[in-house]
Amino acid sequence: MKTVLIVDDNELVRKSLAASLVTNEVKVETASNGKEGLAMAEQLHPDLLITDVHMPEMDGLQMIEKIREYEWGKKVPIIVMTVDEEASSINKALEAGITVYLSKNTNDPVQVVDQIKTALG
Repeated sequence: MKTVLIVDDNELVRKSLAASLVTNEVKVETASNGKEGLAMAEQLHPDLLITDVHMPEMDGLQMIEKIREYEWGKKVPIIVMTVDEEASSINKALEAGITVYLSKNTNDPVQVVDQIKTALG
């Protein structure tokens, strides 16, 4: 069974994404900020991480940089899903080694789930 960790400070986003991903082959865990997400990722070593950028306590990019320091974290696919469409934010995320950058503004839920399934393999 594959594990997906969703890190987003918006409860509705976490719940709707989790509901669309849960199957017999996928277990979904959630965290409400980067600090909590990092702690859960260190414990779970998820098969896929989905994160927002702007969150309290620790933002998504800081969390990604810390995760990428671990051997297991260098390989985990990471999807950034955010409303932030600034070129500088996208570039920072790409430099941190993300797999996919999705906009919450322009991607419909079906496209998001398709991207997630592709990243999971």
